[in-house]
Amino acid sequence: MSEQPTLETRWLMSLRGSIPQPAVVSPTLMVFNVDDASIESPRVKAKILKPSGDWIRIQPNGNWKLDVRLLMETDDGAPLYIHYNGVFRMNEQLGARLASGEVIPGSDMYFRSAPYFETSSAKYGWLNDILAVGKMRSFGGGSVIYDIFEVL
Repeated sequence: MSEQPTLETRWLMSLRGSIPQPAVVSPTLMVFNVDDASIESPRVKAKILKPSGDWIRIQPNGNWKLDVRLLMETDDGAPLYIHYNGVFRMNEQLGARLASGEVIPGSDMYFRSAPYFETSSAKYGWLNDILAVGKMRSFGGGSVIYDIFEVL
């Protein structure tokens, strides 16, 4: 009998941000300027810099395809670029809850991402060499909290 395949991860950081009103470019594209976001973890602390943004493509079934690009600076001055794609499975119920300003827990939604990190910092260079996955902890009411995990 063969073993069941597994995937091991370890919590890496939390990414918190404010959600401004998007620019609705077309029925299938929304663009969010990301003005306020931060990373908190024992190994990395960082704040958002401009330019940073989130391009959301709305699929025919209503799901959101994420294209996020964030420029950040660590608390000790190192530049950190984070970019990720992801999927938010949207439906009418979730849309109505978000429109009402409700904060939706991650357990009520499928909102996943695949962040990549780039930096020239020797101290944070290890981020260049990992694969990560993000899972939404809460979304709505003007804020977002992701938990990001390193794939081991």
